[in-house]
Amino acid sequence: MIEVYIYEVTRRLPKKIRADKGLELKSKIEGMLPDNYSELEVKEVLLKLGNPAALATSYQDTSTHLIGPEVYSTYIRTIKLVIPWAIFITILVQIIENTVLYTGEVALLTAIIKTFSITVANIISVLFHVLFWVTITFIVIERTGNFDNVKDHIPFLTDQQQWTPDDLNKVKIITHDKYIPLNDIVFSFLGIAIFSVVYFKANDLIGIYTSDERDGLTFVMPIFNQEILLFYKPIIVFCIVLSIALTFYKWKVSQWTIQIAVLNAFLQVVTTIVFILIARQPDLIHGPAIPYIAAILETTASKVAFSIDRILFVIIAISIVANGIDIFNRFKKARIKH
Repeated sequence: MIEVYIYEVTRRLPKKIRADKGLELKSKIEGMLPDNYSELEVKEVLLKLGNPAALATSYQDTSTHLIGPEVYSTYIRTIKLVIPWAIFITILVQIIENTVLYTGEVALLTAIIKTFSITVANIISVLFHVLFWVTITFIVIERTGNFDNVKDHIPFLTDQQQWTPDDLNKVKIITHDKYIPLNDIVFSFLGIAIFSVVYFKANDLIGIYTSDERDGLTFVMPIFNQEILLFYKPIIVFCIVLSIALTFYKWKVSQWTIQIAVLNAFLQVVTTIVFILIARQPDLIHGPAIPYIAAILETTASKVAFSIDRILFVIIAISIVANGIDIFNRFKKARIKH
């Protein structure tokens, strides 16, 4: 219980002071306990020290605050709650808006690039406004002394119940090497979304483009044969659904376990096999694309076809090695003891 309490305090501190403050807190707790202490005495000491979140705030090096220590944890919790929803709503609005407004007059890739750039700019703007107005709101609330009154009327600002040492029994200690950060989850979802769009829209996205100053990018012809790609649609859909489920599971657990490592290895092996099968299909490349590329490069179609085969072979080799390393590292993380 002491170890979990120290973990709950130090995980909220900057990395550079965690070790020192952890030793300091451990020494303080041991000094407050008798030689042959019981679990009840440990709980009494921890109850005197108080909520780990509040104690962590008191360990901060800075003595002046824009947001005071009394409301800081609530301020951070509010930011963490509001920002993901702000980003999600911004992305959703941009996707719906640009999907409805897309007329097909410009190349799909051009429309996607434009949508992506506009979405990134809007996310940055929304984040700026959210951080600014939430910060201003908390500064006003704290300076006017109305925090307790406001907190009572806004449920998500209030802790569900007063902290007790028994709450430590619900805490899972996650070592740094086993931890799955939120940015990994976000990039996983983003990768799944990008792959899904590219796979099902390869005929309109991956191809040969021409460019001029007046019209921008113009789609000439696809590189891949869409019928060959869609032949593997059932297994691809299965892999996409499994990837989404696994990502949600990783988000929930927040650390690498043997079960997650096994699922990850299974998914990597299946996707690698499917990728190899697709890459080795003789009709994978769209027929007219090879002579068109040959004409541009002023070479023969056979040389272009040979080069494409070599490129696919190298990509397959890199994929096998990269996935093998990833599977090994995930099992290595999963086996780390607390």
